[in-house]
Amino acid sequence: MAQQKMIRTKEKCRYINDLGQGVITYQDTNYVVNGLLEGEEAILDLSTINRKYGNIIELKTKSNDRINVKCPYFLECGGCDLLHMSYEKEISFKKQLVQNAFKKFDRLLKVSDVIKADNPNNYRNKLQMTFKLSKTKKVVSGFYEEGTHKIIPVKNCMIQNELGNSVMDNINLALTKNKILPYDENTHKGVIRHVLIRVGVKTNEVMVVLVTASDLFPGRNNFVKTLLNLDKRITTIIQNVNPRDTSIVLGDKERILYGPGFIYDYLLGFKFKISSKSFYQINPEQTEKLYEKAIELADIKANDVVFDAYSGISTIGIVASKKAKQVICVEQNKDAVKDALLNIKVNRINNVSVFNDDSTEFIKKIAPTNPKIDIVFLDPPRAGSTKEFISEVCKLNPRKIVYISCNYKTLVRDLEYFEGYEIKNIIPVDLFPRTVHVETVVVLSKLNTKKTYQH
Repeated sequence: MAQQKMIRTKEKCRYINDLGQGVITYQDTNYVVNGLLEGEEAILDLSTINRKYGNIIELKTKSNDRINVKCPYFLECGGCDLLHMSYEKEISFKKQLVQNAFKKFDRLLKVSDVIKADNPNNYRNKLQMTFKLSKTKKVVSGFYEEGTHKIIPVKNCMIQNELGNSVMDNINLALTKNKILPYDENTHKGVIRHVLIRVGVKTNEVMVVLVTASDLFPGRNNFVKTLLNLDKRITTIIQNVNPRDTSIVLGDKERILYGPGFIYDYLLGFKFKISSKSFYQINPEQTEKLYEKAIELADIKANDVVFDAYSGISTIGIVASKKAKQVICVEQNKDAVKDALLNIKVNRINNVSVFNDDSTEFIKKIAPTNPKIDIVFLDPPRAGSTKEFISEVCKLNPRKIVYISCNYKTLVRDLEYFEGYEIKNIIPVDLFPRTVHVETVVVLSKLNTKKTYQH
C-alpha cells in the first residue's frame, strides 16, 4: 500500500465547487480544501496519494465573505459545509448552483432569488445521532466523521433544534446513569446504536427513538424512568430494533416504551401526525414558505383535481385541498400512509384520497382510463422521479406540474422528459441553511405544441 505523501505549499483558492469546498491547482492538478473560500490564500498540506485534498495550516489572506466559525466540530463533523461563509454569500452561492445546473437547456431560463431563511441556525426538527463511550466512561453522542465510521462527539449542534439538543444531553446522562452501553460495530457488544429525536416545533412535543442492536434492552424500564425524571418535555419514547449491519438507521420492529408513539405538529394551520418513519420536512419555517409559493404558482381552481405524487404524510395534498375540488395522494411507505389517513381525519377534510402504492406504478394503472387531472405536484426523494412516471403524467395533460426537489441535479435530468411542457418558474428555497443543499421548485405549464427541453 502506497504511503500517504504530503506536500506543504502556499496556494490561492480559484473557486468553490458544488460541495462547498475550495479548489486550488498545484502542478496542473486540482485539490479540494474544506473551509477555504474563493480568493483566499493559505499554507496547505496537500495529499498526493489517492484522493486529492488539502488541509489548511495557516490562512494568509481572508475573504470578505468569511465569518468566524462558532462550531468547534466544523471541519471534523462534515454535517455543515458553509459555516465559514456569510449567509448572504451562501444564498448567492446556492442561486449560482441552480443557475449552473439549468444552463444545459436550449434557452436561457431565469432563476428567481433564493427564498432565504429568517433563522439559518437551529432549524432542524429531526436529530439523528450515534453513541460512544468517552475516556471517562460516559456515554456521549455525535456524528460519523465524513467518509468514515469514526464518531465525532458533538454537543449543541448549531443547526439542530435547541430543544432537541437539550433532550439529547439528558439521553446521554440517562444512559450513563443506567450503565447502558453503546453498540460497538467491531466487537458487536453493547445495546444502543442510534437515537432519533423529532420535535414538533409548534406543539413542543418531543419523540425519542432509541435504536437497539437487538430486541433485548436490559434496564429499559429504569432508563425510561430516569430520562423522564430528567426531562419532562419528552412526550413519547420508542425502541426501534435494527440488528442489521447497514447504513440504514431504523429497523422494522418497534416497541412503544412511553406515550402514544407519535407526535403532532402544525403546518400552515393544519395539524399533522408524525411517527418515527414518516417523512416530514426538517425545516418547518421554510417548508411553509415553500408550500405557499408552490401552491400559489400552481394557481389551483375550485373545480381542479390535484394529483400529489410521493406524498409522504400528505402535507402538500392537505394544504392544497382547501383550494381544489379533489386531491389524490400516492405514497409507497405504509407508515406514512397511516399517518396521512389520520391527518385527513384530524383536519376534517373530505376531498383527499390516499393510495398506498409506488407513484410510477399507480400512474401507469390509471393513465389508460384518462382521468381528469388538472394539477400535479411531485416531491420525490433525492434520486428523483422516473422516466415512466413523467411520460404517463404528460399523457394526462395536466394544466400545470409543480416539481419540488431537494436535488437540483436529478431535477434537471428529469425535466428533459416533460414533453409538451415549458418551464415557467424556477425558485430555490433555502430549506437546509449552512449546507450546500437547496430545495428547488419548478413550475411547468402545458404548451399548445409539444416541446422537449434538450441540451
